[in-house]
Amino acid sequence: MTTPYGTVLAPQPYGTQPPWGWPQAPPPPDPVNWPVEVIVAVVGTVYMALAGAVAGLLWDATAPKLSFRDVANSASQTFRPQIGADAWFLLITMLVGLVAAVGLCLFIRRPGPGAAVALAGGGLLGALVADRVGFVAEQHAAVAGLHAIGFRVTGDIVTLVDFRVHALGVIAGWPLVALAVLGIFVGIDALRGR
Repeated sequence: MTTPYGTVLAPQPYGTQPPWGWPQAPPPPDPVNWPVEVIVAVVGTVYMALAGAVAGLLWDATAPKLSFRDVANSASQTFRPQIGADAWFLLITMLVGLVAAVGLCLFIRRPGPGAAVALAGGGLLGALVADRVGFVAEQHAAVAGLHAIGFRVTGDIVTLVDFRVHALGVIAGWPLVALAVLGIFVGIDALRGR
């Protein structure tokens, strides 16, 4: 390492600097093991997507559904359960995201960049998977309900009454909760390292 002309160096204790012309010590290794972090990111994302399938089934089982008789009667409060379904989606995906993120962080022990990618990207993917699994799980019941009240099932009717997330902002709940859990684990790890 060279210093600019005219710079006065502070005296170094004897033995801390190698003599002039001798090879310098190699720089310290990068504390992040990048191949391992890539594996953590890929496996963690798949894990979160699988947790999304579980969340979708829980959402389908617990969320309020449309009353097809009210649809047939054109009642004014027919679509109120869709708002409740979005709220249930947010609640269930946040709970599943919390449990999945704690499980991933405990398994990894020292979460790094790969865990952050898995929890953010995998959380978003898991929420999208939960939406699609809930839609597929409820689609047969929606078609059967429409047939029962005498509606001819067309694409417009199914789109109107289908079981899916209508407020897309609720999809962000899962990755936000997962990243908050990661922040807590990183903070605890930093406190232990003091």
